This record gives sequence, structure tokens and C-alpha cells, in this order.
Amino acid sequence: MRGAVKEKDEAKFLVSFGRPDEPFPTLLASSANSFSFWYEGEDWRKEGGIRYLTPLECERLQGLPDHWTAYGCEGETISDSARYRALGNSIALPCAEYVMAGICEIEK
Repeated sequence: MRGAVKEKDEAKFLVSFGRPDEPFPTLLASSANSFSFWYEGEDWRKEGGIRYLTPLECERLQGLPDHWTAYGCEGETISDSARYRALGNSIALPCAEYVMAGICEIEK
């Protein structure tokens, strides 16, 4: 994927990453890279490239409050890599709420 970006080759990038209307490929634990997407500026042929999501954006995608992973239990600042790891090992709140609501409905 990175080679395709360096070469500004959209076709190679899409083969390695997929198109927006296709299912997203499985994320592997062996891949330590954070999630990224293809950025298209006004002229994507000149400005296209990979932009990595920030920890704040990842928290929002998971349904967490802003800066939820920014500080440890004793108020110390947490590194971005530790925040990405924690977010990657968590479950999205909307998914958990959906599952729990279904269980609650069946139990009633």
C-alpha cells in the first residue's frame, strides 16, 4: 500500500486496500500499522496519499468520549501507540449496546 502511495498509483492502492463500496479487508494482529485511508485533495492525482487517523478520531469511531484513552489512571499522558493498541483491542460501544439490547429483549 505504501509503495502505491509513493508512486501515486491509484490502481495499485485500490488493489491492496479496496474500494469504498467494497467490504473492508480483515485487519490482522500481525500488522502493527494504524488504520489509514486514501486522501484526495482538490486534485487527487497531485495531492492523493495516505492519512492516518488520529487517536481522537479512532475514539470517536469506537463511540468513546473524546480523549478517553489520553490519560492513565494516575493522570499520566498515554503515548499515541499505546492509545492505538488499547483502541484496537476494544469493542465499539454501539456494537456492544446492540448486542446487549438484543439479549435484554430475549430475556424479557
